[in-house]
Amino acid sequence: MFALIDERERNDKHVAEKGTRMTIKTLLLGLAASAAFAGNAQAATNLVVNGGFETWGLGANSDEFSTQYGPGNGQLQGWTTDGLAFVFVPGDIDAVGRYGGFSLYRPENGTNNGLTVSGQGGNFIASDADRGFGAPITQLISGLTVGREYNVSFEWAAAQQTNFFGDTFESWQVSLLDSGNNVTADYSTGFVNNPEAGFQPWRAASFRFTATEAAQTLRFWADGGPGGLPPFSLLDNVSVTDVPEPSSWVMLIAGFGLVGAAARRRRPATIAA
Repeated sequence: MFALIDERERNDKHVAEKGTRMTIKTLLLGLAASAAFAGNAQAATNLVVNGGFETWGLGANSDEFSTQYGPGNGQLQGWTTDGLAFVFVPGDIDAVGRYGGFSLYRPENGTNNGLTVSGQGGNFIASDADRGFGAPITQLISGLTVGREYNVSFEWAAAQQTNFFGDTFESWQVSLLDSGNNVTADYSTGFVNNPEAGFQPWRAASFRFTATEAAQTLRFWADGGPGGLPPFSLLDNVSVTDVPEPSSWVMLIAGFGLVGAAARRRRPATIAA
């Protein structure tokens, strides 16, 4: 009789362990699906067109891209400006603008200030931060969901135009505007101080906003001084992505809890003799 009881206990234990393994396997598959869902939500599509400024009609040539000036007019896909702003291409340190040749103090022209391309590499924007010459750089962002939260991120730095002398300060003022040109979200990087012929390294910045319309204008406005020196704010790697909804993370955390609960097996009940 005792042998029969032992055998029954072993069978019950085996069935319980098998059931627990199947439950954990099922939960793990569900958890993997939840994680994939949350990961996809987190790695959402960038709604900015040409956020790295690589789609540039003048190829390997650095140039001004203002809508008011010659060769670069309209050549930077997705972006517009009326201000003094340039696309700089690696390997071409001298741009051409409405006032002729233009360059920034940098190691390639004999100033060892450490100026480099951004962390993303490739092209970047240099915009005059003197409000007497600068103007906003804008793009209409489509595909927004009203009431949904979005994250704006970018890299920026500060530099100075060659053949001008003196300390400067630079920043970016970033806004979202509705169809009536009303500001619905506003962000400032704060100013950095830049010594004569200097460069302030690339840094990351980000902020969140809640969409008020399905399409809103993203506006970057370089701001700095003193006027006439001039200061230049640099920009690259711009993105607008949706912020994952809290429910995605709740599902993921709940899945971990269920797996932990299923892993705790009950001891088989002792059968009295």
